[in-house]
Amino acid sequence: MTVDTPQKRRYWLLTMPRTASNMLVRVLNLDSQGVRPAHNGGYFFFPSMMARLDKYGKPWQEWTSEDHAMVQGGVEQSFNALQDYLEAADDEGQKVFVKEHISFLNAPYYEQEYTYGTVVGNESSPPETLLARGFTHSTRSSLNLTTLPDEFLTTWNPTFLIRHPALMLSSLYRTAMKDIEVDGRRRAKKEPYEIEATMKFTRSLYDFYANYFGKNSQWPIVLDADDVIAYPELVKKYAGIVGLDPDKLRFSWEKTSEEQLEKLRAAEKIMLGSINASTGVDKGKMAGDIDINAEAEKWRAEFGEEGGRKLERWVQEAMPDYEYLRSRRLTLC
Repeated sequence: MTVDTPQKRRYWLLTMPRTASNMLVRVLNLDSQGVRPAHNGGYFFFPSMMARLDKYGKPWQEWTSEDHAMVQGGVEQSFNALQDYLEAADDEGQKVFVKEHISFLNAPYYEQEYTYGTVVGNESSPPETLLARGFTHSTRSSLNLTTLPDEFLTTWNPTFLIRHPALMLSSLYRTAMKDIEVDGRRRAKKEPYEIEATMKFTRSLYDFYANYFGKNSQWPIVLDADDVIAYPELVKKYAGIVGLDPDKLRFSWEKTSEEQLEKLRAAEKIMLGSINASTGVDKGKMAGDIDINAEAEKWRAEFGEEGGRKLERWVQEAMPDYEYLRSRRLTLC
C-alpha cells in the first residue's frame, strides 16, 4: 500500500546540525506563509537534548535515578510543547511547518547502544514510546529510534535536509570548540560526541518513512543543501509541494540588526552567527566536489592531529549514508 499524505498536513523539516537549515527556513519566509510561528522555526525537542547533553559520555550503568528522571522529564516537556503547538495551529487554522534536529528526537537507549555497543543496567531494554494525544496506544517499529511512537510520526509529511559530511561535521566541530553553555550545561569536551557525528539515525528515520509511504509516493522528501543554495527554482518547486507560496520566497534579506542581536542568548548568537551576518543565499557555502583526503590535512592543522583524524573518520563513516540519501533527493527533473 502507498500512503501519499497523512490526513492532516503537518510538514516536518528534519535535519542534523550545520546543514544550512536556518538559511532554508529564512528563504521559505514562513512568517509570511500563514505558518504558525515557532521560535527559530521549531526545535521543540531542544530541552530533551539539553537534558542529556552532559550525559552522552557516560554509560547508563553510571546514570543515577536523577539522571534518568531528568532525561525523561526533558522528553516529556518537549513532546508536550510540540503537541500544544499543533493543537493551537489546528484551532486557529494555521499551517504547520516546523524543523527539528533528528538527534534531538533520539531515544537515549539507542544512543547508548550506538556509543557503547550494549546497554546494561536497570534500563537495559528499549523503553516504551510516549503516548501521543488522541491515540489509545503507542508502538515502535524497528526503524523508529526516536522517543516518539509510530502513530505520531506518521501524522507528518517529512523532509530530510542533508549536507556533505565534510562541511557539516567540520562546522559542528568548530561550534563545539566554542564551549557554548546553555542553562548551566555544556559539553564534557570541546568536540562533538560520537552520537552527533553519525548519520545512522537520519537514515533509519528516512527508511521508516519510506517504508510507511511506499514506493510510489513522493514522500519522504530529501533536500541537499548544495541544491538549495544553487537552484532557486528547486526551492520554489519544494515550496509548492509543502503548501507554501513560491512567490513569497526570499533569497536575499537585510543583515540582522544589532538591536535584534541583543535579544538573543549567548548560545543563539553563536549558533545563528552565520545566518544573522548574511544578506542572502551564499553560494560560498556549497560543498561542490570535495577531496576528503585533502580536507583531512587541513583538519589536522585546525583541530590537532587527534581531532583531525577523528573528524576524518566521522566523515568517511557518514559518507555511505549521505550518498544513499542524496541519491533520493528532490531534483528539478
